[in-house]
Amino acid sequence: MTKKNLKNIKNRYFVICVIMPKNKTRLKRVFKRFVSSNYEELKRIDKDKKMFYDSGSFKELKGSCFNSNMKRKFINFFCQNELFEIYYIVSDNKKVKDYFYKNTARAFNYLLKLNFEHITKYKKISIKQNYLFIDERNVKTETRATLREYLNTELVTASDMQEGFFVLYCQSEDRELIQIADVFANIYYSNLINKKYGEELNKLKKDKYISCEFFFPMEND
Repeated sequence: MTKKNLKNIKNRYFVICVIMPKNKTRLKRVFKRFVSSNYEELKRIDKDKKMFYDSGSFKELKGSCFNSNMKRKFINFFCQNELFEIYYIVSDNKKVKDYFYKNTARAFNYLLKLNFEHITKYKKISIKQNYLFIDERNVKTETRATLREYLNTELVTASDMQEGFFVLYCQSEDRELIQIADVFANIYYSNLINKKYGEELNKLKKDKYISCEFFFPMEND
């Protein structure tokens, strides 16, 4: 989230990816198979040393470390058995009002709220119980307690949700699904920048892996 140097296309967009698993156990197995079957290639492309420890053992998947070939291989590997749905939140930094990013933690919470509001209300999806796992590096420590209260206040009282949110902040290396979301977020962001993955993303929409793309600001804002 930034209003600085927007002439640089890399600063134009902020992308959040939410993965909603249909079968969490099987999806974790797919994750492990992907890592094991691509282990050496992942090590080779890990130029910034983010995916592997100094000892050489695997740490986590990072979409920013993937090259084009690995991103396409990732999509083909994971999108076979309808084990999850993808929800994208895209903030156009160029169109966002200057004051909106004065408190980025509040802005992050607001974008999540709008997204879940859209899912539960406009798409008529009634969610009963929700566990929201967030990469703790995305949120300042002092603001973490506010998101659960905010979502429950805003959504449970004003939407079709029957029960509230449980929000947990995790180290991404300990959560396979956070890593999967990170890679899909990077693929979408990369396509906004270089238009290289339009065909793959369109297929994901057609195959109903991408269930929602929420854009902010909305056209009528």
